[in-house]
Amino acid sequence: HNDICNFLYTGVSVGWSWGYAPSTANHNLIEYNHIHHLGYGQLSDMGGICCLGLAPGTKLRHNLIHDVLSYAYGGWGLYTDEGSTDVLMENNIVYRVKDGAFHQHYGRDNPVRNNILALSATYGQVRRSREEEHNSFTVERNIIFSNGVPMLGGNWANGNFTLGSNCYFDASGNQPKFPGGLTLNQWQAKGHDTG
Repeated sequence: HNDICNFLYTGVSVGWSWGYAPSTANHNLIEYNHIHHLGYGQLSDMGGICCLGLAPGTKLRHNLIHDVLSYAYGGWGLYTDEGSTDVLMENNIVYRVKDGAFHQHYGRDNPVRNNILALSATYGQVRRSREEEHNSFTVERNIIFSNGVPMLGGNWANGNFTLGSNCYFDASGNQPKFPGGLTLNQWQAKGHDTG
């Protein structure tokens, strides 16, 4: 229940272990916060909520995140950075960020559900950077809203992710496009976003 704003970097940072090394940062609860007006174009590699490393039992939920602006790269809303694992992100509203309402650098088995992810200015509303041999995340039952920016940005070739029952809408009037320039029907034919 905090109002976190007017910082030049990340609003909330949780976790402390780059990669998949053991960490004592677990079962963190970050909820009902208003996180907004961060970065102001001063620094990069930042987010509304930034997670790092193994974090079993961690929950990011019921947060309102908006107006996160980085200098070069970054400016993400929900940001699961290096090795973020077992982080639940649900019932958040994220909008008007620079590079992705949700971004995962790399991690494992992070559920992202029942969120509104909207109006990222570049790189896609949902961004996946590193492809790995395990399931990166499960993104389901979200509203993913754009205005001419791709729905999904980054690297999606290896298929080690789960997307399902999301609602995509592009306010520009164009049909949503998916990695490789695919239509929704073509994307679903590859086994993604059924429902």
